Amino acid sequence: MPFFRFHFVEKNRLAEISEKMTDQLQAAMGCPREHIVLEVIHAEVVEHSNGTAAASWPFVAVEYFERPREVQHQVAAILHECLTLIGYVDSDIHFFYLQPENYYENGKCMK
Repeated sequence: MPFFRFHFVEKNRLAEISEKMTDQLQAAMGCPREHIVLEVIHAEVVEHSNGTAAASWPFVAVEYFERPREVQHQVAAILHECLTLIGYVDSDIHFFYLQPENYYENGKCMK
């Protein structure tokens, strides 16, 4: 952790910027590089009228232990900038906060 879950992003395109993105995220958050997890989540939008899938812009779900607001702004800017570099000019990012009392590593509570 932290987890960065990318919806509506092609894996090969994300791979193009994953190293740069991870470097920048590590610097912004001050966490070990090996803790940063990038995931591509398969997702499709279904239109109710005809049931066909429609193209959509990226949505990034960020799950991490809460950090100062300015760090969150910096992380969002890094994600948006990197997605723009690979052709996704529009993107949405949402932060979910992990709670140490609910997070277990190797069977041991983080709090």
